Amino acid sequence: MPQLSICINVDTRNQRDEQTGLFNGVVNSDFLTDAIFNKVKFFDGFDKEVLVFIDEHNPVDENTLAYLRTICDTVVIRKHTSEEKFNDWNYWSLLTLCRGEIIIHFDQDVAAFTNGKSAVQDLINLLETYSYISYPSIWTPAPVVDSNYNYWWCSTRFFMCKRETLDFTEIKKCLQDSDYLYGKYPASVRNPWMEHILGLLAKYNGNGVYYPPIQTDKLTIFTWEKYETYTLKRLNEFTYEQIYNWHNTHPIFYPCNVNA
Repeated sequence: MPQLSICINVDTRNQRDEQTGLFNGVVNSDFLTDAIFNKVKFFDGFDKEVLVFIDEHNPVDENTLAYLRTICDTVVIRKHTSEEKFNDWNYWSLLTLCRGEIIIHFDQDVAAFTNGKSAVQDLINLLETYSYISYPSIWTPAPVVDSNYNYWWCSTRFFMCKRETLDFTEIKKCLQDSDYLYGKYPASVRNPWMEHILGLLAKYNGNGVYYPPIQTDKLTIFTWEKYETYTLKRLNEFTYEQIYNWHNTHPIFYPCNVNA
């Protein structure tokens, strides 16, 4: 069984319990504890390492750090900086630390639940066909309906790939120099962020990005429209049937709803 590297990017911004746009998702202290456990639990039964990268706006309290040490193999704390593409460099730094054969990345505001190991294995098996697998989509095989793009990006909200897919030297060059990026990998829209760089490299050098169809009877991956503290603590104790029923009656947010 291949080892998985589960990488999770989190931050300690001030709490915000309602998403206010595509780039202003929910922020809650639970995302440094119960949300980490949630993502680890999603991969129950697999050989895995867990890596967390904290973009520290406000200091991480000692109890949170002590908890993370019990469930994670690697915890990185970097003081927040406003330098250009700081978040993309955080992604790059975390990905380079992975040792597993399969790499899975989550942003902090994503929740993931499954009814069993086989549903997750089905996602992993898709990597034999595609360079990247992202979250299940109602617009499969795409993340959205948007004719402006002639490729699909690899959403950092959730993606998985083989470690060998990631050319860290090339990704670094693309992050450092947008003219180099678009000179070598022409695109209909210039968005020189990590998820777009990965998508372009997959278009020109690999097998593209795939958003599998939604199958909520097997698994669900979503972000939050609104969040109430301790929600994840309760949900992590639910059976999948209970999650399925809850999922249909609460304010969640599709991971790439550009119209929200």
